[in-house]
Amino acid sequence: MARHTTAYVYGNAARNMYADPARRIDREPTGNPHRRPKPHRKKRADKVSVLLIVLTFAIAFSICYYYLRLQFSSTYLSKTVVRLENEVLEIEKDNSNELQALEENVDLNAIYKKATKELGMSSATSDQIYTYESKKSTQVRLHNH
Repeated sequence: MARHTTAYVYGNAARNMYADPARRIDREPTGNPHRRPKPHRKKRADKVSVLLIVLTFAIAFSICYYYLRLQFSSTYLSKTVVRLENEVLEIEKDNSNELQALEENVDLNAIYKKATKELGMSSATSDQIYTYESKKSTQVRLHNH
């Protein structure tokens, strides 16, 4: 039978077990004394990993670039719409001012006198006015003979 010998340290000397190299108990396993330690090789990234990382960054960059272009075009179109709406409002205001000026310059009494006296026109009588209903629309039209 093989006998195991173990070094035990008792008392207050246990605290200083590693302080004195002569009394130090070596707990590390001893290996082959003729064996050399292997040199540590630097870890290199393989080509597939580098390619995947580059591809991922390229896709992320292109998505960000496309998103920024869409944002720019959206902002540009919004500003264009606002500018065009302002132009429409200005044109409508000018049209309403011109219509009001035109209506102020028209004299309906002068038109009636010219039509009846100079051109020989007369007002329609009640027997000359016919009314009918259109089946295509809800408007009623008056036709004079």
